[in-house]
Amino acid sequence: MKKNQDPEIEEKLEKGKEKGKEKEKKSEKESEKKKEADDYSFMQEQIKKRPVNKRKLLKRTFTTGAMAIMFGVVASLAFILLEPVFTKLLTPKDKEQTAEISLPDTTLPEEQNEVLPGDMVQEQEDLEHKDPDPTVPVTSSITKAEFDIEDYQKMFGKLSKLAGEVSKSMVVVTGSSSDVDWFRNVYENKSSVSGLLIADNGKDLFLITNYSFLSSATEIDVIFATGEECNGTMVSYDKATNIAVISVPLSSISQETKDNTPYATLGNSNGGLREGDVVIAVGDPMGYSSSVGYGIVTSKGSPIYTPDWNYKLVTTDIYGSRNAEGFLINTKGQVIGVLNQKYNNSDLSNQISAIGISELRSLIEDLSNQKQRPYLGLTTADITQAAVENGVPVGIFVRKVEMNSPAMEVGIAAGDIITRIGYNTITTNAEFEEKLKEYAPSDEVKLTIMRQTGDSYKEVSVTVTLGTKTE
Repeated sequence: MKKNQDPEIEEKLEKGKEKGKEKEKKSEKESEKKKEADDYSFMQEQIKKRPVNKRKLLKRTFTTGAMAIMFGVVASLAFILLEPVFTKLLTPKDKEQTAEISLPDTTLPEEQNEVLPGDMVQEQEDLEHKDPDPTVPVTSSITKAEFDIEDYQKMFGKLSKLAGEVSKSMVVVTGSSSDVDWFRNVYENKSSVSGLLIADNGKDLFLITNYSFLSSATEIDVIFATGEECNGTMVSYDKATNIAVISVPLSSISQETKDNTPYATLGNSNGGLREGDVVIAVGDPMGYSSSVGYGIVTSKGSPIYTPDWNYKLVTTDIYGSRNAEGFLINTKGQVIGVLNQKYNNSDLSNQISAIGISELRSLIEDLSNQKQRPYLGLTTADITQAAVENGVPVGIFVRKVEMNSPAMEVGIAAGDIITRIGYNTITTNAEFEEKLKEYAPSDEVKLTIMRQTGDSYKEVSVTVTLGTKTE
């Protein structure tokens, strides 16, 4: 039989048990922490730094620098040697640089530029230079110098031979286009015109021809004098002169054709040409292909007024077609004009006329090089000496201002007189054109003009932004 214990003693015993349990738990936690610390003790080890070998580090630095320099030298040499090769391979053909077209100036002195008809006949003994015999009547010498039919035949034979030589520089240009009739049937239009070989730039061959015959062509074929046919491309054109420039890739032309198609020689249609000189019209002067006309110059120097650029008309006594096209050559075989019937007088519509080649030379170069000419929009003329003596200022006279042109936008009007372009004094239209060529579209140019107000003239300055003629 248990004895009843004192409550205080039991309470102390209970507390003692609880404390014992807490000690055991605390002891277990410390044991776990110790075990955990033992498990990760390796992470608390200190890593000792390796001593730096300065000599070895310097050696490695020097070696790396030397290798970098060597790599740069090799890369530079490789770029220099291979750059042209890769440029040629990667550059599109149409982006390759080519030389600009520059037509040689083969102008001869006036006295040497033409061969007179008498020079084309074989020398005869009775025409040898001898001291005149005072006892022989003058009429006797004149009788000896007479031409007979055979002499004329020889002269025209030589002219025909000369035309044949020039024809080697000529081609037939055919333009093709498709159209649809009322019944929706597709048919092809073809028109042919003569062309003249002028130069090449090392990549393409260039020729000039009549623009109006090819204006609607979608495909152009060029037939050379050798009979070879190649595809052509219209490079550029000028409506005022009706001239178009066609290019043919040199790579598409056979060596035989290249060897047998010389470029035409351009002559002088100003100082080297006189009224009465013998000329030959080649191309299509009579309205059909490969026709020829012979005659003489009846006039030269008649002005052809077009916006910003003036030309000169050469007229002949050759009777041809109103639609004649081709070229005018002198007795040296030089081209002195491009046939154009547009500017003939109404009562001489069938007389063969041409625009002088001297004024066309720079235009042909610009068209061949696709160089855009600055556009001002003025038709101008020289002021005569008589007008200057009557009080008109020295300069060029504004005949007409084109609608919506840069000149109209700044207020230039017909009747104004241009005296300066930039800081250059202008006295003739030729000087004005020469200075205008130095500018490009979008350039600003200052013009000084004299404007009539009552009986006097007032100086006015305007600044014009040049444009580009688009037709």
